[in-house]
Amino acid sequence: MDMAPRQTRSRWTLLKWSGVLVFMAGAVAMLGQAADHRDGPIFVNTQANGRRDINDVYVFKSPATATNTVLAMTLSPFAGAVTPLTFDETAAFELKVDNDGDAVEELTFRITFSVPDANGVQQVALRGLPAVNFPNDGILAKGSTNQNIPVAGGGMFRAGYSDDPFFFVSGSIFTQFLNGTLQGGQFPNPGVNFFGPNVNTLTIVLEVPTASLLSAPTNPKFGIWGRIEVNGVQVDRTGRPAINTALIPPVPRTDSSRGDRRNAFNAGVPSDDVRDFFDDMVAVLTNANGPYRRTQADATALASFLLPDILTYDSSMPDRFPNGRRLRDGVIDIELNLLTNGRVTTINVFDDNGTRITDGTMGTTAAFPYFGPPNDPPQGIVNP
Repeated sequence: MDMAPRQTRSRWTLLKWSGVLVFMAGAVAMLGQAADHRDGPIFVNTQANGRRDINDVYVFKSPATATNTVLAMTLSPFAGAVTPLTFDETAAFELKVDNDGDAVEELTFRITFSVPDANGVQQVALRGLPAVNFPNDGILAKGSTNQNIPVAGGGMFRAGYSDDPFFFVSGSIFTQFLNGTLQGGQFPNPGVNFFGPNVNTLTIVLEVPTASLLSAPTNPKFGIWGRIEVNGVQVDRTGRPAINTALIPPVPRTDSSRGDRRNAFNAGVPSDDVRDFFDDMVAVLTNANGPYRRTQADATALASFLLPDILTYDSSMPDRFPNGRRLRDGVIDIELNLLTNGRVTTINVFDDNGTRITDGTMGTTAAFPYFGPPNDPPQGIVNP
């Protein structure tokens, strides 16, 4: 199987956007980004392992400074209710940037934390790698959690506790969907928001000049993914967040024919995705007992565009899904509409963030860090 042409073809192709996703002239649109909360068998136990679980990755133009771009990663589902309010000091958290389309990072933003003090405050350090590509020998910001910290070379950084902007259907309902057993094939109306309205998360937000992320002024495109490492071993990664949750075996969860590949996906790297997971994804998409039931041709086209798993962004275009991802962009409906070829159009759960989110489209003031303040009291897992 010739993998290289697929990988090259998929890298910077953007979705056709006209309110819906459509297949046209033999081309297929790229999937939207959904959540990665609790993906893989080790992360289902949120209380034990959630601090090393990436939820979502975002990239959008700064609503406060038009020449800046915001990169963000949320992690630790249900922070303050199920998981602690502090970052795992034994882990390193990274945002990777590929700016030449080869599915390999050219830039890495690496974030590490100290042991929390008696008040739960941690010291945090932001480093740019390789250091030669950044000011101040790569040491970009140092300070305390839950504080805005200026970034060397321009911009702002914050690592702390915030509202989780993601909204999704209850977990048991989505499991029924993945298993192909959802009654009538349609989600209940109204749906129950599994992640809200009062769920919190840990958040890493970085705003920097857009030019510093590009390979050249003439190339406005780049892609990002998040990664967590412990003792040199990668334990989670996320680009387009729903990939592992919805498209890596076992799907249906009762089908063990290809084994459980989710931990392997979390340990992988984008440059190997086509080689390692293309056949897995096609098997899920074509499974006659699963939720998608696509033809071999459709599944091959979808997998070709979805892998490697990197969230792509063209900084010269409006930053509205599918180009990057803003905090309020609801993408699950679009994703399932595409994957099921229009059989499922909505999960009947909608944005509940109101003016808590100031990503340029909601509220009256757009101010860093753009995430809403944490809920008090926070909500834990309900209606699982």
